[in-house]
Amino acid sequence: MNNHSSHDCSCHLSSNINKGVYETLDELDFRRGLWSSAQQNDINELHERLKSSNSKTVNQCDASDYTPLHYAVRFQPAHTCRLLLEHGANPNCQTRASKSTPLHRAITFNNIDAIRHLLEYKADLTLKDIDGQTPIEKAMAINSEIANILLQSQQSS
Repeated sequence: MNNHSSHDCSCHLSSNINKGVYETLDELDFRRGLWSSAQQNDINELHERLKSSNSKTVNQCDASDYTPLHYAVRFQPAHTCRLLLEHGANPNCQTRASKSTPLHRAITFNNIDAIRHLLEYKADLTLKDIDGQTPIEKAMAINSEIANILLQSQQSS
C-alpha cells in the first residue's frame, strides 16, 4: 500500500507551507521598492535601487501613500534624504490622508539635517497639512530652533 498521499506527506510543497507566514502584494511591493531602503536608512541599497529603477519610482507612493522621501526624513544624518532629492524626489509631495509633506515629517522628527536638505531643494513653506498648519506653524509648536531655520529660509527667498 502506498503511504505517500499528498495530504499527509511532508515532502509535498502544500504541506510544507507555513500557513502563518505570508506577504501581501503591498508588502512585497514595499520590500522591493525604494520605500524599504529609505525606511531602513540603507544608503547602499537605496543607491543600487536608484541606479536600476526608472526616475518615476523616486516619487511613487506606497500603499500608505508615502514616498521614499517621507520615510527617509526620519534619519540623521540625512544621507538617504539627500540622495533621493539628488535623484529627483519631490520635496513638496503630500499624502492624501494627512496632507503631510516630507518637511512636515522632518519637523516632527526634529531632523534639522533633513530640513536643510529639503529647503535647499525648494520645499514649500506654505503647504498646509490636515491640521491646517504650514511647516513654520508646525515647527513653532514643536521646536523653536527649527522654526527659526524655516523663518530665515523664508526671508532669504
